[in-house]
Amino acid sequence: MLRVPDPTDRPSVERDLQVRFVGSFEGWSLITIACDREPAWLLGELGSALGIEDPSQLLARTPDAVVRLDGGDRRELLDKLERAHVVLPREHQRQPLVLLRAAALDALLACFDSASTRRLIAHLRERVIPEFHAYERAGRALEQPILSIDAATIAANKLEFERRCFEAAVLNRLLDRLGEAGLVASDLLEAHRVVASEIALGGWLDDYREQLTHGWSTPTQIAERWCGMTSMRVGKLIAHLGLKGSRAHSRAYLSKARGSERTVIGHVYSPAAVTLIERELRSRGFCRCVDHHDSETETA
Repeated sequence: MLRVPDPTDRPSVERDLQVRFVGSFEGWSLITIACDREPAWLLGELGSALGIEDPSQLLARTPDAVVRLDGGDRRELLDKLERAHVVLPREHQRQPLVLLRAAALDALLACFDSASTRRLIAHLRERVIPEFHAYERAGRALEQPILSIDAATIAANKLEFERRCFEAAVLNRLLDRLGEAGLVASDLLEAHRVVASEIALGGWLDDYREQLTHGWSTPTQIAERWCGMTSMRVGKLIAHLGLKGSRAHSRAYLSKARGSERTVIGHVYSPAAVTLIERELRSRGFCRCVDHHDSETETA
């Protein structure tokens, strides 16, 4: 009559088995197995190291620390032992493999209180187990990403920005030396400083034109709001007021000249600077186009 296998004979979840250390103790083989991330040793090897002819007598004294491997778990561990170049005695290859966990060490010491037992227990507790847990912690740390995706993206962006800033700073220092030596015209120096800003930003300043000019105005835009005014006359007034090149009230950007591919430098001026410019225009008798249009309407 065929026996129906009892499902309780098989573990519900396969064990995590790894050959962690292939070592020895006083000339005897001593392999440390990671069984569900906890240290364990082959019963037969512990018995040989302790000089016990029948190591199975340990099983009754340490039932909670015994792990029996049969079936798939046994074959898996044998394969991993073979890949680690470990050859077990033939009797071990034919029988279920039995592991003893670290919880069995106290029982071993109580059952076999001998000098060799004490040396073996000390060897396991002071050297093997600490090294095992250090290895496991390192392995778990390596399994985790060093940085989250967001943190890695932020770090990469920061490194890229720092690289661009370094290149822009080198270019600015070179321009300072060329300017001091008078080797490059001032307008060309200013154009290259705009290039340095673009390197730091990682884009063309013309792409930021709307952001740069939000609340700011160019000389052309100012001139369009005043009757009989041109951008050139506004530029002269800006120079007269000392606003040209002001770091607080002007910003430079590169753009293409009308009708050509030539790159030219444009400037926008802050709202405070625009107020000062328009106040000066009014004091000189100029009228805003809107004011002039309103006055003509009232006269009519």
